[in-house]
Amino acid sequence: MHQTFEVFGLTLKAYSVMAWIAALAAAVLVWPSLRRAGLSPLRALALLLGMCAAFLVGARLWNVAVSPGNYKGSLKWWSLRMAGLSLYGGLLGAAIVLFALMLSRHKSVPLVLDGFVLPVGAAFCLARVGCFLNGCCAGKETDGPFGVVFPSQTKTVQLGLLGTYTIEKTVHPTQLYELAGALIGVPLAMLLAKKLRLREGARFLIYGIWFSAVRLAVLPLRELSYGETVTKTVYPAIYLALIALGIVLLAVRERKRPAREEEQK
Repeated sequence: MHQTFEVFGLTLKAYSVMAWIAALAAAVLVWPSLRRAGLSPLRALALLLGMCAAFLVGARLWNVAVSPGNYKGSLKWWSLRMAGLSLYGGLLGAAIVLFALMLSRHKSVPLVLDGFVLPVGAAFCLARVGCFLNGCCAGKETDGPFGVVFPSQTKTVQLGLLGTYTIEKTVHPTQLYELAGALIGVPLAMLLAKKLRLREGARFLIYGIWFSAVRLAVLPLRELSYGETVTKTVYPAIYLALIALGIVLLAVRERKRPAREEEQK
């Protein structure tokens, strides 16, 4: 694991580098979809910048709410550090900006959401690579074959005349578990929507259902600093609610399919 990179004499943090690469990759991948939706280059750029800012704000505020203990030290809620960020808070913030702009411009929200499946999946995978390199967001201890030892999980104990003793903690690489799940979900959502000839927005809903299911499955293996209520009640409830909501919306949209579309099938 490499927590830092040396580039032209500069020391860069792996997590921060991968996070910004992820954001840039998402912007590049979603750009054609925004243009096809009828947004001008200026409006598309403004939307992406607004979503990025809203993601960071939402991710920080969500983290403050679920883990206030993180902010009793040097990390403050107003800090610009790439730390103390919660994914679903960020997604909520970005979604609010996206919906607000698209609805105000009378654009097709389902069409645009479908265009975000690949960009969001790619960005998440790149960000999780950064987490793995940094050693953060690791899982609980394990004796299984997939266990990994991160430098941050290793401690050296001084034993006086006997020298030193290194204590290594082997943990689940939950970053890679989630990365694999998110990666598989992208072609799965696209193929299902195409094969079943589902309406616009189906790819996004299928991916949202799959992604939330992956997060729910990996949750018991993660080592989180949140309270037990959050990890065992709040987050499972959120994931289950999102899965159920996605299934209901998918069913409702398909039931309302116009008769002409059914005839074309």
